[in-house]
Amino acid sequence: MNRIRQVARLQMPAWPQILGWTWGMTAVVFGINLLTFMANYDLGDGVTNTGGLVSLCGVAIGMAAVSVTQIFPYALGMSVTRREFYLAWSLLAVVQSVLYALVLCLLRAVEQATGYWGVGMRFFSLPFMDDAHPVLLLLGYAVPMLVVTHLGILLGTLYLRWGTTGVIACLTLAFTALGLAAALITWTRQWHAIGRWLLDQSPPQRCSPAGRSWWPPRSRSAGTGSYAVPRRRRGGHSAAPDTGQREHQHPP
Repeated sequence: MNRIRQVARLQMPAWPQILGWTWGMTAVVFGINLLTFMANYDLGDGVTNTGGLVSLCGVAIGMAAVSVTQIFPYALGMSVTRREFYLAWSLLAVVQSVLYALVLCLLRAVEQATGYWGVGMRFFSLPFMDDAHPVLLLLGYAVPMLVVTHLGILLGTLYLRWGTTGVIACLTLAFTALGLAAALITWTRQWHAIGRWLLDQSPPQRCSPAGRSWWPPRSRSAGTGSYAVPRRRRGGHSAAPDTGQREHQHPP
């Protein structure tokens, strides 16, 4: 465990940039949404969802991917194993997700106390979590954030292993699979049934461990991929010692 903490410290210098860019870009998106609502708000309008948390998740994925691509090669030079690097990053991902969830809970409270910023703009809160228990509310923010962070780690390891082509190919396959699934649901006319099932779930059920049973498998899948992919870095470090030995060998 001491070794894992030491490896985690290698990634600590990047945290100010990760936190700064993540919340800075989220603040920009929030400001743009707020100005738009202020320009078009009517007293008779109700509360409108903006989907602003999607921007936070997107930036978190990008920051995790960039951090892995920058730190993993340096960690290899410090004789850090793939297992140690993965466990250290997973530990930081858990801590980061809990911290993000605490901040989002605070911003949600401010949002509701100000009447959704005075213009009916729902940015940090989700409609199905209005009456959730505080612990379940914290999990409702932390678990998805942990999943998207591991997705970012997976994208970073894909880039290290196969470069830009590998990342684009994997994203293309993923979007193709999602598109085919959407086409199949449309063809079988199951969107209404899926929507009814989601709406029939009460807030406690959605935020409970049973209601969120699909999150842990996705987190495990992304985590397993990010651990298994970088078995051999693109361009490999093992070639350097062999090259040096060959340079110093004398012809018979």
